Amino acid sequence: MTLPGRPLVILFTTTAKEALEVPPLCHPANFLFEMGIRVLSFDLPLHHDEIPSFGGVKRWTHEMQKNANDLLLPFLKEVSEWMDQNLDPSSPLGIMGISRGGLIAALLASIRKRPVPLTLFSPMLDLDYPWLWDASQSLPPSLDSYRLKNHSHFLKDCPIYFSIGNNDERVYTKKLLDLYKLIVEEKAREQTRNILLELHVFPSIGMYGHGTPDRIFKEGTKWMKEQLTV
Repeated sequence: MTLPGRPLVILFTTTAKEALEVPPLCHPANFLFEMGIRVLSFDLPLHHDEIPSFGGVKRWTHEMQKNANDLLLPFLKEVSEWMDQNLDPSSPLGIMGISRGGLIAALLASIRKRPVPLTLFSPMLDLDYPWLWDASQSLPPSLDSYRLKNHSHFLKDCPIYFSIGNNDERVYTKKLLDLYKLIVEEKAREQTRNILLELHVFPSIGMYGHGTPDRIFKEGTKWMKEQLTV
């Protein structure tokens, strides 16, 4: 089956149900629906409706560190294959993510090697956060492929809307500022000035300063609509 060619956004958060139905994670989807844009989502690895989402990323790294089992790359390939089989390539497409979903959104675009608009709300930038690992054990070498800074050469060709709180203690504001600077430098080397790259820093809210207010969700979804309907 090929879905018809209206604009579509794939939104990653935790589970598909939370992305599409549970506030506040569903607010970007709601805003997109109001704009007439279709939204799809997927359950992330080791996320489902019967277990808390809070420890989901820790479950990924536990599998990597304790069991030498990397679940992310197979997941990204599976989603990419599903997209190739089910989506109309002429249909305008954007990818959006919140926190861990932002990391997944950017990695998915990168492995597909097809620049698309990305809206990334308070994204994780890698899996290098100390709260994710047992410090007594070595880190897996596969982590290199999950560092967005290592994908900056691809990301410079994507229109991107970044947002983050000014004191995000969960995914670290400075990490995103550093990635933003790196992408700008990549663009400058090629004298690229016409690719949209935006960074919105707002007063931190919520646990660890990692929340996103509705006004930023609205801004980011409006920005995405503009990319898909030009």
